[in-house]
Amino acid sequence: MFIAILHYSKPPVIGGVERVIGEQAAALRLLGHEVEILTCKEWHLGKWDAVIVHNVFSMPFDLPWTKQLIKLTRTRPDIRWINWVHDVRWSAQVPQAVHVAVSEFRRQDYAKVTPETIHVIPNGCDAKAILGLTERVRELKLEHAGLVLLQPTRFVRRKNIEFGLRLLAELPDALYLVTAAPDPHQKDGAKYFRELKQLAKELGVTKRVRFLGEKGALTDHDVRSLYHMADLLFFPSTQEGYGLPLIEAALHGVPVFCSHIPAHREVAVGATFFKLTASPRGLARKIKAHPAVQARQLQRQMMVRLAWSRIVQEMLEPLLSGRNAPRVASDEPILPQSRDRSRAGRTTPKRVRLPRGA
Repeated sequence: MFIAILHYSKPPVIGGVERVIGEQAAALRLLGHEVEILTCKEWHLGKWDAVIVHNVFSMPFDLPWTKQLIKLTRTRPDIRWINWVHDVRWSAQVPQAVHVAVSEFRRQDYAKVTPETIHVIPNGCDAKAILGLTERVRELKLEHAGLVLLQPTRFVRRKNIEFGLRLLAELPDALYLVTAAPDPHQKDGAKYFRELKQLAKELGVTKRVRFLGEKGALTDHDVRSLYHMADLLFFPSTQEGYGLPLIEAALHGVPVFCSHIPAHREVAVGATFFKLTASPRGLARKIKAHPAVQARQLQRQMMVRLAWSRIVQEMLEPLLSGRNAPRVASDEPILPQSRDRSRAGRTTPKRVRLPRGA
């Protein structure tokens, strides 16, 4: 489709709507659409299949342009007009268009202006760009994992990676990321690595453990990206002189689960300690119930739900093609909520909810 996206200004101007229209245009182009972002001075009535108008119909910054566009919505019904409402500060006239609000709150606000159907489509978010994830970490698609455990380490027996594998066997939806690669100059390290791979096979977790160093050394930027995506740092060493990852994880706001040894007790900040004799099953229960771990999981779920590719394909393209788009139910938040939230006593509205992540 040939699509115009209109607003009062556009990137590289810095602003919330400007960022949204830039990312929306990029997502539409990736799906094969031809898209132009136009301001008032650039606007021209070309051979548009659809025109997405952000805030121009509902913000009084250039009323002559607003009224011109409203008139066109009535005289050019061959164009699919989308009225994308971020704010409501002018409502003297309502365009003949498909109405979209960026939240249920704004839908209710704009419903005071028109009785027509108003679809709710949230602003997307390029979370990978915001977090600065490296290409190598992006390729892991960790946002789709149920739980992400990170252990930055070398292949040394005192790092106790086998404990992590046994823990992984008790967490069927988890991924276990180990950063190291076997050192060919350390015979025991290479032997230890082979033993770990055999143990992973015996435990049935081979497909859920990633020995990331096998494909080449990670950069510092890669490791920072892994901290951004991890739900917890798992550090079960039997002996350490310090434990630098404990500090790194704390600085990244990543919950820490580490062995109860002297160096860890001295260095760790706000960590959850466990004995080296701890039951992997019991530890798995503690990890799944930890509020900070759950919050990190919700963050990754939000990345999936608000990905522009998902929103454009599942919510915007149906509108552009004339099909009905999903709506967010009035009692359902756009962002994911805690799993422990009670749903008792609630009724389910007959509306299609925003699709959830895998």
